[in-house]
Amino acid sequence: MTDQFLGPLVSGDEITAELKRRKKKDVYKSVSGSSKKLIAAKVRLAEAEGWRTFKKYVKSTRMAKAKPSDEQLEDEVWSILAQMGFKEMSKGRQFTVAVGDGLPPRQIDAFAKDDETVIIVECTRRNTPGKKSMDELIQKIRANRENILNSIRKAYDRQVNLKVKHVIATRNISWGDADLAKCKQAQIAVITGGELNYYAKLVQNLKHAARYQFLAHMFEGQKIEGLAKEVVATRGNMGGETFYTFLIRPDELLKIAYVGHKASRDIENLETYQRMLQPRRLKRIAEYINGGGKFPTNIVVNLKTSRRNKLRFDVKYKYGEEALGTLDLPPIYASAWIIDGQHRLYGYAYARGKDGFNQDSSALPVLAYENLPAEKEMNLFIDINSKQVKVSTGLLVELYADLHWRSSDPEEAFQALLSRIASRLNSEKTSPLHDRMVVTGKKKNPYRCLTQTSIRDGLSVAKLLGTLSKREIAPGPLSTGRADDYDANLKKGLAVLSECLSMFATELTNHWKLGDGSGGYLCTNNGIRALFHVIKDLADHIRQQEGADLYLSNADETITAIKPYLQVLIDYYKSASGQEVQAFRRIGSSLTAVRQQAYGMEAQIQNKHPNFKPAGLQEYLDSLDEKGTEETRTKVLRIQKRIFDYVIDVLKKEYGTKDKAWWVRGVPSKIRIDCSGRWEAKNREGEEEGQLYLLNYVDICIQNWDLVKYVISLDANDKEAKKANTKWIKDLNDVRNKVSHPEQGVLNTVQVAKVKEIYDKVEAYFP
Repeated sequence: MTDQFLGPLVSGDEITAELKRRKKKDVYKSVSGSSKKLIAAKVRLAEAEGWRTFKKYVKSTRMAKAKPSDEQLEDEVWSILAQMGFKEMSKGRQFTVAVGDGLPPRQIDAFAKDDETVIIVECTRRNTPGKKSMDELIQKIRANRENILNSIRKAYDRQVNLKVKHVIATRNISWGDADLAKCKQAQIAVITGGELNYYAKLVQNLKHAARYQFLAHMFEGQKIEGLAKEVVATRGNMGGETFYTFLIRPDELLKIAYVGHKASRDIENLETYQRMLQPRRLKRIAEYINGGGKFPTNIVVNLKTSRRNKLRFDVKYKYGEEALGTLDLPPIYASAWIIDGQHRLYGYAYARGKDGFNQDSSALPVLAYENLPAEKEMNLFIDINSKQVKVSTGLLVELYADLHWRSSDPEEAFQALLSRIASRLNSEKTSPLHDRMVVTGKKKNPYRCLTQTSIRDGLSVAKLLGTLSKREIAPGPLSTGRADDYDANLKKGLAVLSECLSMFATELTNHWKLGDGSGGYLCTNNGIRALFHVIKDLADHIRQQEGADLYLSNADETITAIKPYLQVLIDYYKSASGQEVQAFRRIGSSLTAVRQQAYGMEAQIQNKHPNFKPAGLQEYLDSLDEKGTEETRTKVLRIQKRIFDYVIDVLKKEYGTKDKAWWVRGVPSKIRIDCSGRWEAKNREGEEEGQLYLLNYVDICIQNWDLVKYVISLDANDKEAKKANTKWIKDLNDVRNKVSHPEQGVLNTVQVAKVKEIYDKVEAYFP
């Protein structure tokens, strides 16, 4: 019945034979004759027509000639589709489709069909690169479309839900905007020469699974009835996120899975596939599968759904917060981003035989999230892959950026932008952070001490490239204001950051080279992140004072506006003492601590520019308590002495002083060893217990809890909570470290008040 409407077709082994012929770049013919002289004469005539000698035999000569350029393109397209695993393909160059009674059938350059879709390709090219009007071809496709669809429906009457896509594939043609718009309106897909190269390479990386990435491009966002799949699943909650677990056959999961985002289809993106999906590893997994091997561990995916088409989960039974039911998976190509298990899943594509998967293929266990936020998705991707297979987080940040570059999902695309900026700051030789980040193959040292994750997170927290809210990106000062122009935002962000940081690298050369070595601060993760905050606050100040939003300015204009303020900060560091510089570094590494470091920098700028008043700076300055810091230093020393006297006295009374039993039995061995080492280093000056640190009393008290709990617990109601009731000693130790080193700066009012509270309780509860 099929032949009445379209044909001729090939399938199975016939596709393999046809593919072997089509992949050849030449056409061949044999020249024979009754004598060598006659054969030679015929060869000369053939050579005059463009043929060349391929191989000589005794009674004939095999001649070869390059295929005509139009035939080359048709065979190239056909071969790519065949290698993707379509089940039926057009045969030869005379494949036609009926277009109506009394009308000659329409010749089609390439036809490919699988269980869910049909691809119809028209090919056209130029011998040299240039423009060509595509209007005539577009109109022909539009005129014949309905009749072609009717013929396909009649030919495959049992598959009425087949999705059909018309495609125009070109070489050396520069498409005009008007023709592209016509194709979009007519729902005709366009494949350019660069994209053909992409798909050819993609097949090498993903084998038959490349078809689903290709179909995701062809049918982006469209429901495919043949993909509808219902699975038995459990629903639960982990870390505040809902997840589902279910079993599914690998061929069914492959149809909706992807590792490279469907918006990406250029050759550069293929480097990401090659790093993410290593062919050697895939082949080893395929051998394991074909040998009967199974995988008991979960594939982890993030199912991407729209607001209108959320996952449907029908609950059958409920057990507390967990539920058992049936889950309808999204019937859309490239709707399941693989967070973990890429090699396990795509190994099945390598293991797949010419007839598809064996019917007894084991089902794969899957753990699936729905629309997990991009930041959480990325962190989960990094956490799992870095810990499970010991891949560096730097490489994983880079991979995530590549895999989601220009994603249609704003969250994914925004995180990819931040990650790519962090990666480029390290890789570009003109960057002041070139080779300063710990990445694969590069060991950490004082000079190379930065991480891509910290720089990426710093850009996000400081909001330099914008903020993501309700799936929309509001512009930041280093962006262009065009949220979806990621290339432009990348270019401007890199230019401004490189120039601003270069000011510090150039004018504070020795300091910059120190990294996190002794005396270094600015070129550390915390130092860079603090500078990001300063740049953002300067941009806000410029907007308030001059009415200029920097996202409307180009890179040079943005740099010019920010530079004078950063110069003030650079001049400060030129004359700052080593103790003053280290005061910044010793504040800490938490988000709050980094913000306080930024405030410390901004205070220096405010001294020169009094109108510079970023939000939070005055509150920070007001919180500093110089007088209280001096008083606190005295209180901390007094408290430490009270703890020493009390604890040592209790131990001596309990264990006795003979042979220093209280020291041996009452103090943990590790603490004794450390104290003895420090005591020996000081030529045994004083007693060993004189080398106890304040923090040591936490472990000593916990070891002897029943002896000290009623005093050490202060006013706590539950006297048995050892860790909770000794936390005040740890808090006190943090303050002690600061007041014992004046170069670390001034305490704030909260810290002063906290120590006073502890002091009053110690005075009240200690004997």
